[in-house]
Amino acid sequence: MNDTKHLNKLKMKPFDFILIVSLMLASFSPLLFFVNRHTTGQIAQLRVNNKRIKEFDLSKDQVFTYFDKLDGDQNKITVRDGKIAIIDANCTDQICVRKGFISKTGQTIVCLPHRLVIEIMPTNEKQTEDKDRIVDY
Repeated sequence: MNDTKHLNKLKMKPFDFILIVSLMLASFSPLLFFVNRHTTGQIAQLRVNNKRIKEFDLSKDQVFTYFDKLDGDQNKITVRDGKIAIIDANCTDQICVRKGFISKTGQTIVCLPHRLVIEIMPTNEKQTEDKDRIVDY
């Protein structure tokens, strides 16, 4: 008989159920703010030794070959369907080629042996002033 009194005290009340459900829903609210923060970029920038070499308009399909006469570094860059990639390079590790196509703001392709970086640049002022943007390596 003592056990039934104890069980009656432990029963869930309607307000408890509402509180639990609302807390569960609130736990997913950060997803609304952080999902899809990276937008598709329209411009990619090629830098070598931190010097801007070329900007690519990602809306125009094109092929560009970067060649450094001093070192013999060569990277073949392709823009297709709003995405950019290094499709061929004469470096030994080929990490830049394996990265594949990128298209979202802040994404990068890095070729360390050639000191080359391709980065998708933000297109609006708010993103340009964002000093805390995430860079994907």
